[in-house]
Amino acid sequence: MSYKYEFVMGEEALPVKTIIHSVNELDLHWHNKIEIIFVLEGSVNVNIGKEIYLLQESDLILVNTNELHSTRKTKDKNVLLAVQIDPEFYKLCFPKFKSMRFHCKCFSQEGYIRGKFDIIRHYIANITWCLNKKNKGYELIIGSYLHLLGEYLINNFHYDVIENKNQEITDKDLIRIKNIIDYANENMGRDVTLKEIAEKQHLNYHFLSHFIKDKIGMSFQDYLNSIRLNNAVSMIVNSDDTIGNIAYVSGFPSINSFNRLFKREYNCSPTEYRDGLLSSSHKSIKSNKDNKKVGTYLDVDRNAAFKKLYCYLSAPSTESKEEYNNEGNIDRIFVDAKYEGESFKHYWKKLATFGRASEGLRNNLQEQLKEMQRDIGFEYIRFHGIFMDEMMIYNVSEDGKIQYNWSYVDELFDFFKGVNIKPFIELGFMPNELKSSEDTVFWWKANISPPRHINLWTDLVKAFIKHCINRYGLEEVETWYFEVWNEPEYEYYFWAGSKEEYFEFYKETAVAIKSISEKLKVGGPSITHGAILGSNWLEDFLRFCNKNIVSLDFLSVHIYPEYVSLEGVEENILQNRDYKNTSKIISQIKKIYYDKNHTFNTLKSVNNKLREVFNNDIEIHVTEWNASSLNGNLIHDTSYVATFIIKNVLQCTGVTNSLGYWTFTDLIEENKLGISSFHGGFGLINKDGLKKSSYYAYYLLSKLGDRIIEQGEDYIVTKKAESIQILAYNYAYFDDLFLHGDISALNHRERYSIYEAKALKEIELSITGLNGYYKITKYKLNRENGSVFDNWIELGAPENMHEEELQYLKGKTQPKIEIKELKLQGEYIERMSIPVHGIELIILEKRI
Repeated sequence: MSYKYEFVMGEEALPVKTIIHSVNELDLHWHNKIEIIFVLEGSVNVNIGKEIYLLQESDLILVNTNELHSTRKTKDKNVLLAVQIDPEFYKLCFPKFKSMRFHCKCFSQEGYIRGKFDIIRHYIANITWCLNKKNKGYELIIGSYLHLLGEYLINNFHYDVIENKNQEITDKDLIRIKNIIDYANENMGRDVTLKEIAEKQHLNYHFLSHFIKDKIGMSFQDYLNSIRLNNAVSMIVNSDDTIGNIAYVSGFPSINSFNRLFKREYNCSPTEYRDGLLSSSHKSIKSNKDNKKVGTYLDVDRNAAFKKLYCYLSAPSTESKEEYNNEGNIDRIFVDAKYEGESFKHYWKKLATFGRASEGLRNNLQEQLKEMQRDIGFEYIRFHGIFMDEMMIYNVSEDGKIQYNWSYVDELFDFFKGVNIKPFIELGFMPNELKSSEDTVFWWKANISPPRHINLWTDLVKAFIKHCINRYGLEEVETWYFEVWNEPEYEYYFWAGSKEEYFEFYKETAVAIKSISEKLKVGGPSITHGAILGSNWLEDFLRFCNKNIVSLDFLSVHIYPEYVSLEGVEENILQNRDYKNTSKIISQIKKIYYDKNHTFNTLKSVNNKLREVFNNDIEIHVTEWNASSLNGNLIHDTSYVATFIIKNVLQCTGVTNSLGYWTFTDLIEENKLGISSFHGGFGLINKDGLKKSSYYAYYLLSKLGDRIIEQGEDYIVTKKAESIQILAYNYAYFDDLFLHGDISALNHRERYSIYEAKALKEIELSITGLNGYYKITKYKLNRENGSVFDNWIELGAPENMHEEELQYLKGKTQPKIEIKELKLQGEYIERMSIPVHGIELIILEKRI
């Protein structure tokens, strides 16, 4: 059998050629075009490199440039469409395309992914149709389909990129390969060796070995076996010669080696292959040989073939395209369940948060917290305003004596104890009797001024802690955290004093706390990411504590994805510290987003700054963190936030001791309570008690094991005892417009147009070391399963919902659960298909 380089000419001036034909046998060849082979009728064997693929009706396969390939008929007749595309066409708009090698194959047995190939069938059917009709301007239409096809391949199929120019084939390479292959073909019937060819070509043996492997994609021995096998199959089909003689004539060293290679490639013996041909044909082998037209395309009824293409001319639906947009990033995960892995702390359960202390006395908030603790179980809870006047702690009698009333504090902390959660206490804001100015924030007038006298403040702090110790015990209170103030670097917003005044304020507060017990945990300053990355505020604070030997048991920070642009803001208001206009200032601030790794990068910076100043380990707590710092940002209600949580929680393992999501509930009144049920509130639970996708992100995280045995960019595999947990997600970040402050695509109903385009995430999972009976539970969290916002939109987006409507959404909105029991004998194999903004958890629980 011959082997040749094929020169492919396009249709007139176009970079594409289509051929509708039937093939009996086409020699091994290669060319510098991309070729898509689409089976319109029957079946055909396609040989690419050393792999043989059986394509049946409606199957297709993509042959990359310079891939050695051939086709051969089966027992069935066949009609094929071959579309050959010059990759140079894409050079101007996408230069990298020419170096891409796509993995694009669709076979009948893989029905679960066949649908995505309808897009390719649609494009090549229309290219063929336009080339046949040649209507005015058809060249432009064909060009558009070629561009669409190129884009679809890039975004939906795995590919490798040839980075090494030595892998590319030049004209000089063609001549050398042709000489090598011609010699091998001419001497196929004897024991020809690579060493012999190297001597003939005056080449180094090792160089020649690598040269052949690089240029034709297989070793010399594999190529030799391939042409020998092709020749043998041709003789089996078209002659009456014995199997033994065919093996000898084809150059195999023995009939055993021939049988072994044949069975490996065709899954049957040569004799069984011939018997199958005879039993399926009314014609004799001899007549088949007479009709054979080797190395050429056979004519077909083109009109009948075009009828086969009719069904692909109409565009598949958008939903179909999105559903099968799933080959962009295939992860193949191989896990040994016997591997013990590394310890894995559920640090994200360390801290939950809500608005201000007085809100925690309300029944609706308490009911939500009770349910969250039953489902997930957080360890601590942080909030504002323990000393605000509405908590009624600080009182002055008619004769001027200070009187403390702990009634509401006791009620709140007793409730915390009842739901098994400890207080993480932010010490602020300033009671009215202690304030030094009238500066306030939020509509509920939280006073942000330093105390008029520091001793009044420290006396309050000490009395508060002593009362807690008397009520709950010293050992218990020593496990609590005391955080000094909130975001003091925002001098125009949260702290009506200077940086230096805060440092002294922190020092005096820390000293007061430690005067009661050295084991009490004090820290701060709850500084935001903007000041961490854009100023020396944090470094100055750390150096102050170190120089003055001020206790700092933990460092608290706040991280949000945005930074604020002051463009267009009345900066003179900020400079003059006109706090009465704070709401006006904030409304003018334009928010621009950092990159998707902002949380992790900020925490790395915090760790580095700590190490520069302190030698000892200091805990880091993120006491506020969310997908946006803006209460009312409509993204908060969407499925995006669930993947945002999963991604960042898994990525930030080991760089922080907590990651406190702000807040667990929409029942927060910084800007008054939101009117709509889905107004973009911070919470994991909305004001009606409906659990958002973000809530279920924590719910799924809580089911992970305590040891990591495998982790990748978008998945983690854990274990607990003999159970295995696999959590994977498909995270899509914002598109460029939204990242730079353009929110025009975001509205009350449509909230998913602001994200980057992402494919369906495919993961092939193989876990070894599993034996016995297992209960396998799958949880699927995505827009269709577990997204209350999407279900609310589907319901008609009603406001002021009745109890019936609320109960309907509560019943409908939860992750999809699938359960089965299997007896595993060494391995568990699974394929996960995860849509954008989706999460999937699989738990393999060993049964007795």
